[in-house]
Amino acid sequence: MATYRAYYGQDRDREYFERIFQSANINFIIGSGASLPAISVLGDIESELEALVRAGKDDEYFNKSESFLDNVWKANNVLLKRSRPAEVVLPALMDDVVSTQNNYSNFMRALEMLLTRRRTGLLPRRINLFTTNYDLFIEDAAVKNNNVILNDGFRQRADIYNRTVFDAKCFYQTIHATGNLYNYSVELPTVNLIKLHGSLSWHSFDKEIYYSIKDMKPVAFNTPKEKQDWVMSHQLVLPRKDKFRETLLDNVYYDLLRTYSNELDKEGSLLIVFGFSFADEHIETLTKKALRNATLKIVIFAYNEAAKELFLDKFRDYSNVDVVFTPGAPLDFKKMNEIITSFLGGMK
Repeated sequence: MATYRAYYGQDRDREYFERIFQSANINFIIGSGASLPAISVLGDIESELEALVRAGKDDEYFNKSESFLDNVWKANNVLLKRSRPAEVVLPALMDDVVSTQNNYSNFMRALEMLLTRRRTGLLPRRINLFTTNYDLFIEDAAVKNNNVILNDGFRQRADIYNRTVFDAKCFYQTIHATGNLYNYSVELPTVNLIKLHGSLSWHSFDKEIYYSIKDMKPVAFNTPKEKQDWVMSHQLVLPRKDKFRETLLDNVYYDLLRTYSNELDKEGSLLIVFGFSFADEHIETLTKKALRNATLKIVIFAYNEAAKELFLDKFRDYSNVDVVFTPGAPLDFKKMNEIITSFLGGMK
């Protein structure tokens, strides 16, 4: 059965994290809980949309989808430092975005520490960061960290129109630095950002996905068709009727799920889970199948007592799952960053 580990910051806690990180192929999966407080968790939005799809309530489906996406875009527009003329951005939202930015910046710094200070030279200096989030906070944090390369799956060379094209094969590339005076080659620390449910920065055109930040949402939609088109212009994995399905996005989704499965099947893999509830049935199923790999270790950070009990029950049949919890206090993003770098001296 899954094991519960209370974290108190003692030597044995630090030794535990040193042991699992130093000799593993490192993977993270983060969910909507990581983007708090900037983006509030809107309940089980996917189940709600799925119910509307099954009931054939198209108008209600697009109304709820538009409201959900509008909420996600509000924080991202602040992140992108853009607003409409005369639009007033609430100070509380700006403070929440800054707080979330700081959490992600520290997270990127933590990943850098894990890669640059690991003692083994036998494993790649690469971390796979899987996420179901659509937002751009990780990309923002990566831009501010000059010591880690973010590989978001877009080809390094743009096409003739200066558009960068998404290609999942890019996640299997490594980047080396070579000296011009001496014959040496050093693998650069790389974080593969694998956005399993798509991204606000994805745009489809001519059977390809390109990196593009779309214009701000219109102040108002003149017709229901305009609202529908705006919702459908997002390359995101959301429940949709067959007539609205995007074959290209479905193919990318399953390619990325295959990447997730393959990485967990590797010998000596480690998966760290934060802010993710395994509400996506595909991901939960693949994760449980991967746990048949006896060398796979999954460490789940539980935010509170209720989350701890949920995870212990969900993975009750698997002995290679540890659920970490901090008794008497919530285990938030800041605390998680502190814990995963504890054996390295902590965040500076």
